[in-house]
Parts: sequence; structure tokens; C-alpha cells
Amino acid sequence: MLTAGMDILVDALYETLSLIPYLYLTYLLLEYLEHRLSRRSMIYIRKAKKYGPIAGGFLGLIPQCGFSIAAANLYATGLITLGALMAVFLSTSDEMVPLLISGGIGIGLITQILLLKLSFAIVSGILIDAFLPDKFITRKNDPNIGAFCQREKCKCGDRENIWKSALKHTERISLLIFFFSLVINVVFMFGGQNTVNTALTSMPILSKFIAALVGLIPSCYPSVLLTQLYLEHTISLGTMMAGTLSNAGLGFLVLYRVNANTKENLRILGLLYVLGVFFGIVSEIFF
Repeated sequence: MLTAGMDILVDALYETLSLIPYLYLTYLLLEYLEHRLSRRSMIYIRKAKKYGPIAGGFLGLIPQCGFSIAAANLYATGLITLGALMAVFLSTSDEMVPLLISGGIGIGLITQILLLKLSFAIVSGILIDAFLPDKFITRKNDPNIGAFCQREKCKCGDRENIWKSALKHTERISLLIFFFSLVINVVFMFGGQNTVNTALTSMPILSKFIAALVGLIPSCYPSVLLTQLYLEHTISLGTMMAGTLSNAGLGFLVLYRVNANTKENLRILGLLYVLGVFFGIVSEIFF
């Protein structure tokens, strides 16, 4: 029991520490932009937003969940669109790629899986920005980093010490990530993994729906578990895709923390789930 407890603690610490550089650099950027953003810069940001889903899709493929956390913060401040956020969330793969490589999967199949995730992410992001009704999501047309800082109550108004202000933000979110990771690791260590295995194998017809639901757990662990099950031939490619598409690592946890609109957050979560299930089914049928 003591060994298991130490493993859980070490995993939570490692997951948190590995994300701190991404957190700090993101908040440093936000602090810099808050104090340096000019009218001309606003024009450039508005123009660049239309390319957000494409950039987000590619960044999310990098095997870690730091970019999903960065995207959550950038979305909350209005610097990226919902389409860009969803592109990052959908393409985020965390440990999937290293596990597929270590599992002996051919480079051709790995490339196909990554291209599928990239295509689904970019297409979804572009369509969301173009056609999603304003009633569904409140559009963040202009960056509002000052309001973000007020919500966080960080008292980071010192223009000369943005380094310290970024550190305050990073500390707050890092503590949240650590404690939440600790809880999730305990749940999966003591019964959660067996429960997921049983649910996926006993109800194959509903496996895409179950996998996408598991993927919504704000942790990097679901992508690891689902990839391992795929490598063991316990679940199909479509089921793995459904779960890894809906899994944004700890991105949604941070989004819920930094984005003030709870209803909007829940709608984003629902949209992520629907897209995960849909593209999981598409992967099963056509690939």
C-alpha cells in the first residue's frame, strides 16, 4: 500500500512539474501582452485568429498536454477562437504516440492515426468558427487580459515585474493540477482502470460513447489507458480514437478554472464529447 501511495504521489508530482514551463511561458506572454498590447497589435491578432484552428491542430499533436492548458488560458483571455481551442483539444494526444511506438505499431499506421486526428481537429475548428451560432457560445472578439487577471485576483498590475506576476498565476494553477491529478490517480489505481476495462469490453456497441466519456476526465491518464487497451487488442481503433479525441489532458480543468462562464464551459465539454463520438465512429467505418 505504501509503495502504491508513493507511485501515485510521484506520478502527480511529475505530471504537475512537467507542465510548469508551459504554464509559466503562457502567463508570461499574457502579462506581456496585457501591458504592451496596442491598437495595431489588436488588428494583427484579429487577422491571425482565422488561422488558429490550423496552428492549434498541429500544436496539439506534440505528445504532451501542455498546449491544451496554454490554449485554455488563451481562449479565456480572447486571444484565440473557440475553433482554435477545440482544434488543440481534439488533436492533443499526450502519451499516445510514445506508447504506439513502444508497442511496435508500424510507422504507417501511426502516421495514419496522427493525420486522422489532425484532419478531424482542423476541420472541426474551422467549421466551429464559421458556423457555430452565437447563442451557443459567446464570441470573444477582442482580447481582455485585464479582466482575466481580475478574475484570478492575482494583483498583477506591476508593469515592471511581469516575471513575478506570471509566477503567481503559475503557482495557483499548478496547485490545482497537482491535487486534481492526485485524486484521479487514486481513483484509477484503486478500481477505476478495471471499471473502464469492463465497461468497454462488455458493451462493444456503446464502446465509442463510453471511451469518449472516459476521455473527458481531465487528466493525461485516459489517453494512456485507452492506447494500452488498443495495443492489447481489447478495443478497436475507432474506440481509441473516440477517447483520445475527447481527451484534452488537463486542458479542460484549467479552462473551467480560468473561464468565468460555467454554462459556456459545459457546452464546450458537450461539444468535445459529441465530436469524439462522431469521429470515433467515422474512424471505425472508413479506416
